[in-house]
Amino acid sequence: MHRTPKYVQVYNQILLMIKRSQFLPGSKLPSEEKLTSDFNVSRVTLRTALSLLKEDGIITSIHGQGHFVNFTHAQKSKQGLRSLSCPLLESLTVPIEQISKKDAYYFKNPSSIFTDKLFEVKDISYFTLNVWYVLGNSNIANIFSILLPKTIEKFNLNLEDKNQIIQFLEKDIYEDVSNSKLTITISSRNPDSFRRGFAEGEKLVLMTEDLYSNTGKVLAQNKYYIAESFFRTSLVRYRDIH
Repeated sequence: MHRTPKYVQVYNQILLMIKRSQFLPGSKLPSEEKLTSDFNVSRVTLRTALSLLKEDGIITSIHGQGHFVNFTHAQKSKQGLRSLSCPLLESLTVPIEQISKKDAYYFKNPSSIFTDKLFEVKDISYFTLNVWYVLGNSNIANIFSILLPKTIEKFNLNLEDKNQIIQFLEKDIYEDVSNSKLTITISSRNPDSFRRGFAEGEKLVLMTEDLYSNTGKVLAQNKYYIAESFFRTSLVRYRDIH
């Protein structure tokens, strides 16, 4: 008879403690030093168990801060890319209410070959909007949006108002969207290349979304960069019935 590996035993024990509310959603787990002592295991064994808990979406690890219990699927029943809404908000492992800070800014840019092709226009300037999400002292996510001046005017968006930019990208723009195309990849971009960098060595998940209006034209292209350690989402799929 094979014995259950120690890292699986530790995984099960921590999971049971979470289910029994010994570790509440959003709370920080004890230090690795204390956990290795409590479970009488090596640091390697503990970290293997923690990596599996993280992989299964049960905890989130923040470099330099520790390990935190995620909210359960029941508590995050709306999580996942199930509706036409901001995918970043549906893909963070931490509730948006726990975000320490949001910041926003914009730039006006001259026309480019890329944007002329994207929006099917010619020689028209465009705007880029940025929203940053901060947890503690770390940037964990960014929205980078490309759109035309007429879209800014249509929504009567005051670009000097940071809260309006955030509200627009998180919610308002979707009220005028008919459908979207969303692509999810691992970003090849260096985290240090951003105007405001991510944590050193952090891998980034990139979701690129083209938002289409009722006329079939591209309303905006949004890029959502999320630190890999804070990304988890789901898709609801159905059998194709002919």
